[in-house]
Amino acid sequence: MIEKMLSLSVVIAAHNAASVIAQCLGALQSQSVPIDEIILADSSTDGTDEIVRADFPRVQLIHFNEPLTLPQLRGKGIALTHGDVIAILDPFSVADVDWAKELLAAHQARSNLVIGGVVDLYDASHQNLLTWAKYINEYGMFMPPMDEGEIEILPGSNVSYKRRALFADDKPRFVEFWKTFVNWEAETSLWLAPRMIVSLKKSIPFQDFLRTRFDHGRCFAGMRVANESMGKKILRAITSPILPAILLWRWSKQYWYKKRYRDKFLLTLPLQLLLFGYWAFGEFVGYVAGTGNSCRKLYY
Repeated sequence: MIEKMLSLSVVIAAHNAASVIAQCLGALQSQSVPIDEIILADSSTDGTDEIVRADFPRVQLIHFNEPLTLPQLRGKGIALTHGDVIAILDPFSVADVDWAKELLAAHQARSNLVIGGVVDLYDASHQNLLTWAKYINEYGMFMPPMDEGEIEILPGSNVSYKRRALFADDKPRFVEFWKTFVNWEAETSLWLAPRMIVSLKKSIPFQDFLRTRFDHGRCFAGMRVANESMGKKILRAITSPILPAILLWRWSKQYWYKKRYRDKFLLTLPLQLLLFGYWAFGEFVGYVAGTGNSCRKLYY
C-alpha cells in the first residue's frame, strides 16, 4: 500500500521585514519538494506586503494595518492553514533547499507531534561580533551539528507541528501562538531533525534586540505564573538573579561541543552576560508584577 504523502503549510509572521522577506520566500519557493501553501501574516509599515504582492503572488498574504505582535500574527496565519503539517518560520529564516523534504520525511517517519530543526548563521564568516552575540544568545544552542533525537527545547524559527497539535475538531486551539506554552501543552516529546536546516539573517539593531530580551523574559515569566500562588511567584523571583549564570552555562555546554566558531563565543561572552542579564531582569519583573505591556511589544 502506498503511504499518503503529507501536505505542508508554512506560516511566517512578519513585522518590517522588507530587507529579508524576498530571500526567505525565494528559498521556500525553490525547495526540492513543493510546499502546498505559504501564509504570510504581516503588520509591517516598511513595504513588506508590497514586495510580497509584486514578487510572490502564490504566497497567501494577510496584512494588518495595526501593529500586531508575532504571537498574534502566527495565530491568525495558523487559523488559515490546511496542511497535515504546519511549519513556523521567521522572515529571517533562509531555508536550505531540502528543508521541506527533510521536514516531511521526519513527520512521516515519527509519531512526535512537534519536530524542529537547526539554525545556522547566514554568511557566518562575514558577520560582526554584535551579530554573533545576538545569534549565539538566541539560537547558538541550535547551531549545527546536532544529534537527532528527543530534546527539551526547539527553536521558534524552525519548528513544525502535526495538525492535531494546533487544531481540535478543525478549530484552532490557540488564538495566539506562544511556542513554549504550545509545546508544553502538546503532551508529547519534542524531536530534533538535524537535516531540517535554516540560516538566520536577522539584522535588527543590537539595542532593539537587547530591549526584546527584557520583554521576552517578562512576558514569559508573567504568563508562566499567572495562575500560581504568591508564594511561588516570590520563590521564582528571588531565584531569578542566578539565571544569567545558569543560562550561560547551559548555552556553553550546547555550543562548545560543536567545535565551531569557539572564538566567537569567547569574544562575545560579555555581551552574552548582558543579554542574559536583561532576560533575567525581565523574568524578575514578570514574577513580581506580571506581564505588563511586554507581551504586546514582541515584534521580533
